[in-house]
Amino acid sequence: MSRKLAAATLSALLLSTGWLGMTGLTLLVGFVPLLWISGSYDGSRRSWRGMFGWATLTFVLWNALTVWWIWNATPVGPFAATLASTTLNMIAFMLFHTVSKKAPAALAYTTLAAAWIATEYWYTTGEFSWPWLVLGNGFSHEVWAVQWYEYTGIFGGTLWVLVCNLLFFEAWLHRRSVRHWVRAALAVVVPAAGSLAIYACWEEPAQRIETAVVQPNVDCYDKFNTAPGWQHENLLSLLA
Repeated sequence: MSRKLAAATLSALLLSTGWLGMTGLTLLVGFVPLLWISGSYDGSRRSWRGMFGWATLTFVLWNALTVWWIWNATPVGPFAATLASTTLNMIAFMLFHTVSKKAPAALAYTTLAAAWIATEYWYTTGEFSWPWLVLGNGFSHEVWAVQWYEYTGIFGGTLWVLVCNLLFFEAWLHRRSVRHWVRAALAVVVPAAGSLAIYACWEEPAQRIETAVVQPNVDCYDKFNTAPGWQHENLLSLLA
């Protein structure tokens, strides 16, 4: 039990550093300890409940470490954000855990990537939107590594994180296999190298333009209770 507690805590810490003013590169292995816990269980209901507990601990700690500051605005804020975010994280991860006990690893890994990105996308487009902990947002200190976001958006970063974690987990399972470690390393190096190439080729445009930023003062309680299109018309009016 102590090893699983350490693994769950380590996953939470590795997932948090990108939002704590440190590097986000730890995200690329942040799920590995949690995946190890999942792999240590069988397909029984008792094991499922055990995994549910460890996954909940990991995601609650991750949220608590990174969204506590909402308390400064409203005390209920960090609890509501943690509840909503953890719920979506759990849906994706526990779906993966369940599938992994009944299907080939390739299908389970695909399920994790698809379910995680789907819940993140829903979270960013819903009326109750909280995109703070989208995995692709964790590289704010490594913009040199994710210049390809211009083609994929932040969900490309989420996919990068998940693929790297799964490959490093496989490398850990096959520790004596050089091929698995090389494959995991390439998953990190190739996108980063492509990003550096994009960064090196960028040139500042010679043409200069003037821009204006408009920030409407919309009451948060009226934001979703007005006529459709009102905010759009308000912005156009302010711009004019």
